[in-house]
Parts: sequence; structure tokens; C-alpha cells
Amino acid sequence: MLNGRNATPGVASHQRFASPMPPAGQHATTEGGHARSGITRIRSRARNAAVAAALVATCLLAAPAAPRAQAPAGGAIDADARGVLDAMSAHLGGLRSFSVSYTAVDEIVSAEGQKLQFLHAGELLVQRPDRMHALRRGAAGTAEMVLDGRELILFGREANAVLRLPASSIAAAVEVVHRLGFDAPGADLLAERPLDSATTDIVSGAHVGMTFIDGVEVHQLAFRGAEVDWQLWVTAGDRPLPLRYVITTKTIAGGPQYTLQLRNWNLAPQFEPGRFVFTPPAGARQLDPSSVTVNAIGDMAIR
Repeated sequence: MLNGRNATPGVASHQRFASPMPPAGQHATTEGGHARSGITRIRSRARNAAVAAALVATCLLAAPAAPRAQAPAGGAIDADARGVLDAMSAHLGGLRSFSVSYTAVDEIVSAEGQKLQFLHAGELLVQRPDRMHALRRGAAGTAEMVLDGRELILFGREANAVLRLPASSIAAAVEVVHRLGFDAPGADLLAERPLDSATTDIVSGAHVGMTFIDGVEVHQLAFRGAEVDWQLWVTAGDRPLPLRYVITTKTIAGGPQYTLQLRNWNLAPQFEPGRFVFTPPAGARQLDPSSVTVNAIGDMAIR
């Protein structure tokens, strides 16, 4: 987040602009690194660590039931797991508009092997195919992201700074964010076919069983990929929605995790006319995209 606060002790101090999209799990080594998930695939990669800013979720997950099924031999996805995943993908991808609140846990493993968790929380409003508003609150400050059908606007409240990028659709906005350097794993759920089993990195998968999150019955699904393992908790019934999403990085020592918790789904929101219009406050500073880099925890740092 672009702000005037001091950076984490021992790390270079510079202005930060937190991405409203929830980033994926990370890991800090002596060189620095993290892992993220990308749209329509789950992947990890190392990146230099720069600042430890904020992120973590309150996970109100009930104790899971005993495993109901194991991943089939030969690395296949069992029929129950595929059925629930594909039903969720079709239902969420078919929604024309929705709003949801989220909390996120981002785990970092230090060079000494200590695990640290950072948090942020926010809201996401979507009106397909070309309107979106996201809000992110964390220790680094508050950031907004607005897609108005013509451009994607990223705004750091504390810094009163604005970055504008051309984007005419949600898919284009995700691509623009990727080009800037974000992997934006929360965007996995914005795709036309979220976590589609035909395109997502899945080596094997199983339906673990039924459990409850915040009193809501959910399917617990567990998948293995080439670089990460991931789990998804999906509501039971004819409107399957994701309530919890956990990614475990296998290519980094300590197996850091990223956890996304989703609450308060509204599938028929009434958006006010100006909800996807951004009006910069007085004195807002316009940023040049060439001056922006992305640090290890998903904040945009200004050169």
C-alpha cells in the first residue's frame, strides 16, 4: 500500500500500494521468495521478498468428518470430487452479478524456518462482464480497485495515489494485473469457468467428506497438482459456492499456505448506479505504470 509508514525492520523502506486482490501463499528464504496461484491454473514461483505487510483470516471451520474417499490409484480425480468441482465452476461462472466478503491468510516461512501469518480482509462486487469493485483492508492500509468497463483503477487511500490501466472486461483486468507482476489468486474465482477441472493443475483429487463452515454444510475436496496441493470447501445443495480455499506450496521448504475464506455471498445484489465509477479525491496523485513494481507479499511498491 502506498503510504508514509515505515517498512518492516530489516527491509528497505519504500511506499506501498496493496493489491485489492488476495495474493497467494509465500515463503521468505535468504534470497526471499513466495508462491502464488494464477487464473485458470494453480502455480507457484519464487520472487524476491521486499516488505512484510499484512494479511490473515479467522477460519471458523468445523472439524472435518472422517475421510469418505481416497484419491484413486493412478492419479485420477474421483467422480464425486470432479462432480462437485465442476458444478461449482458452472454455477459461479454463470452468475451475472454477485458480492462477497473475504478474509485471507498468507503464510511466510523465514530463513530460520519460522512460520508467520499475515492478513487482510475486504469485499468484492462483480457485475459481469465488465464491472467490478474490490476493497482490501490490512495493516498496510486500504486499497480500492474499480473496473468501469473502460479501465482498471487502483487507488491507495492513505497515499491518495491512483494507478489507471486499460481494461474493458474482468478477464482483461486480470490479464493487466498479471502483466504488472501480480499472480492474483483470488482471480481464480472470477474466471468464466472458475477452477475448471479441464484447465486447472490437477494430478489427482478426492472428495474427503462432508463438514460444516459457520453452520453451513460443505463438501471438502482435496487436490494435488504438480507444484501445489489445494483444498476447496463447497456448499452442499443446488447452488454450490466456495466458502474456503487453501493452497499449500510443495516446492518451498516448510510448505507455506494461502487461505481464502469467503462469506456473505449475495447472488442478487442491487448495485447503485455509481458503484463502479471512480472519482479521485482532491489532490490524488496519478501514477505511471512504469514506476510500479510488485513486492513479495502482493503490495505495489513505487520506485
